[in-house]
Amino acid sequence: MTTWTKATGDFDFFSGDFDVRHRRLNKIFAGCDEWNEFDGTTTAHTYFDGSICIDETRFPTTGSYGMSVRLFDPVEREWQIWWINSTEMRLFPPVRGRWSEDGSSCRLVGEDEHEGQPILCSYEWRDITDRTAHWEQAYSADGGETWELNWTMDFTRRTTPAPALDVPKVTGDFDFLVGDWQTTNHRRRPMLGDPHEWYEVESEMRVTTYFDGAISFDEGWYPTEGFRGATFRIFDPATKTWSIHWINSLRGQLETPVIGSFGDDGVGIFEGPDTWEGRPVDVRFTWTPGTDKATWQQEFSEDGGKTWIPNWYMEHTRIG
Repeated sequence: MTTWTKATGDFDFFSGDFDVRHRRLNKIFAGCDEWNEFDGTTTAHTYFDGSICIDETRFPTTGSYGMSVRLFDPVEREWQIWWINSTEMRLFPPVRGRWSEDGSSCRLVGEDEHEGQPILCSYEWRDITDRTAHWEQAYSADGGETWELNWTMDFTRRTTPAPALDVPKVTGDFDFLVGDWQTTNHRRRPMLGDPHEWYEVESEMRVTTYFDGAISFDEGWYPTEGFRGATFRIFDPATKTWSIHWINSLRGQLETPVIGSFGDDGVGIFEGPDTWEGRPVDVRFTWTPGTDKATWQQEFSEDGGKTWIPNWYMEHTRIG
């Protein structure tokens, strides 16, 4: 695989398996000083040579998962972090911030809500060693004038893999994609408009799942295109649909999702609004699963879905 210039190693310390001691405030904004303490585990991985960090946190006492999705913005040189829990299966609003100049701590802040009221939420990392780390969350109901600490995690590195949760599997829709793939990309240039031409690009892709299949993530290498690509997929068990976000390493953003599902014929169709070069478009992804071969296609529409223009077609061949 191609060697890339490393943009950041801020969260490299967090790769691996950890035991976690949690402390959560029993009641928020109620003058409460009673805390619930419990144990769990976390497994974290980095992608894009450190510019993406994803962790899966397991809560054995409730049989549930949590996840932080961290993306480094290479333009602003800041991190954005989204939280997801398996009981709601949605992306909470992100916090944003950066590490201190000496790398000893990191504070991120974002807008959120608590019981229907707007608040500010902060995450803070500190006390980082090669074996331990400390994280905490605080809320502010007065625009940041005062903060109430409501959750802390103390991490200790494990020497063995963290045990899996024994919970029912929600979906295996994208399990077919887990593993390593060699991909032939057929791309249209330009993606819309004429005259146009088609060209081919070879790439590689590695795919994994989290939340026992309900979250799917892939990382792709496009050496001749000058970027890496990643896809983050999250399943909504209430609607039985997937939200699929694209991530381009040059932008470091969760792009607007396409949403859809797999039909009775096994083919997955996912659609959503987006923009291309400032023009509003609808985007459609089509997945045709397979064990050793699979295909994916992207199309754009400028007329509300009446006509579609294919502009990217991938042929996947399993290599691992």
